[in-house]
Amino acid sequence: MEAEGSLDSVTYYDQLAADLAPRYDAVTFDVIHPNLSEHLPTQGRVLDIGSGSGRDARGLAARGLQVTAVEPSIAFRRLGEANSVRGITWIDDRLPTLARLGKVPPFDFILCSAVLMLLAAGDLRDGFRRMAHLLAGHGRLAVDIRDPMPSEPIGVFHAHSDAQILEAAAAGGLTCIDFAERNDGLGRAAYLWRNYVFAHAMP
Repeated sequence: MEAEGSLDSVTYYDQLAADLAPRYDAVTFDVIHPNLSEHLPTQGRVLDIGSGSGRDARGLAARGLQVTAVEPSIAFRRLGEANSVRGITWIDDRLPTLARLGKVPPFDFILCSAVLMLLAAGDLRDGFRRMAHLLAGHGRLAVDIRDPMPSEPIGVFHAHSDAQILEAAAAGGLTCIDFAERNDGLGRAAYLWRNYVFAHAMP
């Protein structure tokens, strides 16, 4: 759930994980990501970046997909692993480099939900380049992002405009094929999520 180099952000979520996990797990993958069903593969490998409590990883695994769940918060990772199901492999790693993931076969689908607002603007391009490198030629990358809330710590959360997201994705050779805005699936009235789905740009 956290960005590389932001140790304070990992600590922030380590402290909140026990309270947040039950709230995250109280809703389903389909409620949180209603626009993704048409973009998900019917089989193959999926990368879930910022897996948190593991709700989305479990939802993807329930569809028969092989999921690599990436989560740098040890508290969240322990909770996710404790509730894990068959088909999920957990890794301690984070954007922008995902260095511990190493050299792996490309993924058919990548989910990066509620993570990019934890990356500083200067890391967006590198993050998208890394995700593009990990994405299969036919694959899809789904990104969910929101603006920081006034109550959230400065330096942990960062605001990124649509233009910044699209420019960073283009630098990685990705093009947006779907976009939507939605209210928060957990009922938090102030939260407005922007949902992008990217594919490799045509040569």
